[in-house]
Amino acid sequence: MKKTLAALALAGSIALVGSAPAMAATYPALPPAVGVSDGTPAPGQTFVFTAQGFLPGETITITITVATTGAANAGGTAVSAKIPVFQAPQTLSATADAQGKISVPLAISEAGTYSITAKGNTSGVTVGPVTVTVAAALANTGGTAAGTTGGAPLANTGGLANTGADSGLILWTLVGAGALAAGATSVVVVRRRAKAEVAA
Repeated sequence: MKKTLAALALAGSIALVGSAPAMAATYPALPPAVGVSDGTPAPGQTFVFTAQGFLPGETITITITVATTGAANAGGTAVSAKIPVFQAPQTLSATADAQGKISVPLAISEAGTYSITAKGNTSGVTVGPVTVTVAAALANTGGTAAGTTGGAPLANTGGLANTGADSGLILWTLVGAGALAAGATSVVVVRRRAKAEVAA
């Protein structure tokens, strides 16, 4: 019985000690940087905004500022076909992964030029701006571009960045669970044998 308990304790120790290095792993800090997967998406087309250089697990505020909206009339008149409407900056939140990086899918439904920055709420690190130009789809109206129709131009199509899990942690957790199961099985077997010997 004592040997069985010792084996069970050893198996549990191996599981916990084996997973400790994976949980305590530190990652080198990434240099501050920002980018987008597509700098000229079509209206409503999803693109990915990435930023790095933040603290692991830090909450990041993403700010999208409208630089220009609509498009000028190409028909030769002096009056713009679309009057630029300057909207207040819009913000989104994300959480940095273990390396201090975020990847957020975005879609902008209105034509115009947008400036996107990201700021760490704890570290104060700000990266950007990166510029995204959403080209208006041309309508068959003599060459003027279909532009803004009002309303909020942004849609967050993703949510928070996927921070993932450390594969070493998963592996050691499975090994530890298997060792604990084997130890529990051996306890049951030893008890049955002891009962059988007492009964005989």
